[in-house]
Amino acid sequence: MAILRRYLTEMEQQQLLRKAKSSNDPLAQRDFQWIRLLILTGARINEFAQWTAGMAELALRNGYIVVPAHMRKGFSAKREKGEEPKDPKRVPHSYFVTPTIRECLEALLRLSAAENAPLDGGPSPLVWGDGQALSVRSYQVRLKLWAREAGLPGGVSPHWLRHTRAMNMIRRSRSANPLKVAQLALGHASLSSTGIYTQMSREEFERDLLAIDGKRLSRKAAVAAAQGSQGVLL
Repeated sequence: MAILRRYLTEMEQQQLLRKAKSSNDPLAQRDFQWIRLLILTGARINEFAQWTAGMAELALRNGYIVVPAHMRKGFSAKREKGEEPKDPKRVPHSYFVTPTIRECLEALLRLSAAENAPLDGGPSPLVWGDGQALSVRSYQVRLKLWAREAGLPGGVSPHWLRHTRAMNMIRRSRSANPLKVAQLALGHASLSSTGIYTQMSREEFERDLLAIDGKRLSRKAAVAAAQGSQGVLL
């Protein structure tokens, strides 16, 4: 069985969010809210980058963030190539607005309202950057910055937050079928896609190794090892 690595543990999530929240800088506060929102929804970053203030306002009224099919995986890439997506399985997806998601949406809307309206008169983005919707590349760069500041493993990307959402649901769910809950929440067309989260987690792997090899040395043996003794066997 493979080890699932590309997600954040409970402690790593706390480190990341705490680091961003601790700064009074407006950009840091913005980043804290969208990082938190991605962990809470598991939205793909290419989709999330298209979310608008109008979608958030509607979600606060109706209780669901509704993402139209054209924003979902596969549609945007085809349209950029001038192709018309024809996958019948691609339908709108919705995210239930929990109290914590509501907090994030309200905070991002306040930040969005402080920005200027788009020059082209289009819909106002939910997350701003340099006078326009924050780009996917900017999300990646900002998350790497905060991950580094928080002392997290290298390679953290927005897609890790999607995996983190799935792992959180499977670990915390009281459902008899947490995989099904994760499938519906993430919008997977097939349960087989969600099956990757049954792989051994990093926490399980490290905990089991500690149980096998992690017995503490005696003080005498530890001192001898620190002094470079060759007679200590691990």
